[in-house]
Amino acid sequence: MCSFGYVVCDEKMRVLKKEDILINPEYPFRLARKGFEPEIKLAYPPEVFAEQPNFSFFYDKIKELVLSSDMVLGHAVTNDVRFLNIACSQYKLQQWKYCALDTQKVFAQLTRSQNMSLEHIAEKTGVSIKHLHKSDDDAELTMEAFKAVLKKIKMTPEEIAEICPTCVSYTEGGTPKASNASAYKILKAKVKTLQAKKGPFSGKTVCFSEHLEKKDTLKVWAILKEFCKKGGQYTNMAEKADYFVRADFVCKRHKVVQNSKVMDIFGFAQTVGLDFKCFAPDNLEYLRSEPATASFKDMLKAKGGENLKEIENILNASDASEIKTDSPKP
Repeated sequence: MCSFGYVVCDEKMRVLKKEDILINPEYPFRLARKGFEPEIKLAYPPEVFAEQPNFSFFYDKIKELVLSSDMVLGHAVTNDVRFLNIACSQYKLQQWKYCALDTQKVFAQLTRSQNMSLEHIAEKTGVSIKHLHKSDDDAELTMEAFKAVLKKIKMTPEEIAEICPTCVSYTEGGTPKASNASAYKILKAKVKTLQAKKGPFSGKTVCFSEHLEKKDTLKVWAILKEFCKKGGQYTNMAEKADYFVRADFVCKRHKVVQNSKVMDIFGFAQTVGLDFKCFAPDNLEYLRSEPATASFKDMLKAKGGENLKEIENILNASDASEIKTDSPKP
């Protein structure tokens, strides 16, 4: 470990302190494979790191920062947890028990995107990128992008950790692990606690495709909270619902829909006053590869796109050519 960059924030995610702790790794840097250009760019020259104390010098300070926090957030934070554990082991120091919310996993749950780089997430959420690949700057960008996500879904970090425990990493015996608790089961339990208030949706009910409840749990919960806040109620009886939020295929609930207004998840989010455009999938082939939570039409609508027919014709032609070939697939 050669640096520990962090920001300390208050409950409104305003930065109180920002620092990049430089550490002497006591090992030579290996930034690329032999004969190749460096794949990793250091924020400082190697000799700057060599002049710093090693990890054991900063152990108590970093431990206090982590354990005194109400919540630890990080982008791909499982890697950070692993590096801290390795450093502790290297210097025969006690490892700590703590939990950390992985903002990369949160965004992956919301978008189903394949590109989960910090830069991509910042661009999708409309956060300006000042600097990259300097630990404290990356920590601040992680916080700013996550704050933008929280504003979109109107949730707190604690709510996300509760409704989607698989986004939380924790240490156990020196190994970073994630919870295997079912977000779907948690959602079903929390739905029962929702109280409808007076508002524009008073007397109205909504039913979601069960596929969305299982795969898009965070978006479903965010929408349900806002719907109930404005007078609506949840039901799992699609045949009696006023609104039915569909997946991109006809599920069991969808088959029994009668007089419901059928909408995709982005359209219904907009109906209740939420803007989920930044969560629209942006990889068409990924959507084609398996049942997705949004169809091409949903995705293009959410992104304000056009020329849907032309895109579908091209992809359908590609599918047809694959079906006609006699060559076995590798």
